[in-house]
Amino acid sequence: MSAIRGRTLVEAIREMVIAGELAPGSRVTEPLLAKRFGVSRVPVREALRVLAAEGFIDLRPYGSPTVQVLTDDVVREVNDARNLLEPNVAREAALHRRDADLVTIRSILTEGDEAIAERELHRLNRMNSRFHNAVASACGNSVLGAFVHVLSNRSEWINVATIAQTSELLWADHREIYAAIARGDAPLAEALMAAHVRRATSVDLRTEPAVLAPSAEESTQM
Repeated sequence: MSAIRGRTLVEAIREMVIAGELAPGSRVTEPLLAKRFGVSRVPVREALRVLAAEGFIDLRPYGSPTVQVLTDDVVREVNDARNLLEPNVAREAALHRRDADLVTIRSILTEGDEAIAERELHRLNRMNSRFHNAVASACGNSVLGAFVHVLSNRSEWINVATIAQTSELLWADHREIYAAIARGDAPLAEALMAAHVRRATSVDLRTEPAVLAPSAEESTQM
């Protein structure tokens, strides 16, 4: 039995989904999760509702909850949302960030640089998510920030599920984005983030073909 320590039940179950321990399309059994984390079924059920709202879990009127299936449509929608929102968030972060925000972002950049130096590139997916979440937290708009937090988590899930690795080149973009935010250069921060997200969501960056379910349109053609 593993009780939750230092993180919420939502975070713990989300990490299981992102890591593939709970695979797309698989059933989510409340009693097993309750036993694993040393809680009753009630908080597990509440956590699954939150994760359903975030797009990780499919709750059905009848039957067990299941992990959402990553279709091409889902990936496209997440990427489109990132392209729309994140440049604006970077611009607002340049205008409203506090010194504490800059400290947090610098710390994340240092950890990412260390992962690259130690050739532990698998860690960059998580560090990438933390960077974008930190920029969102610095933007001064809690609504925008909340949307980007959800998008970052789902983007990390997509990257892991499709065997994508965040490249060192993309990680280097973060330094330039941070520098623009630190200087308060809102137009540059917005432009750099827009270019970064466009490249990060490009299929050309994937090291192997995405292992995804067909989109709804593709399914009708089969």
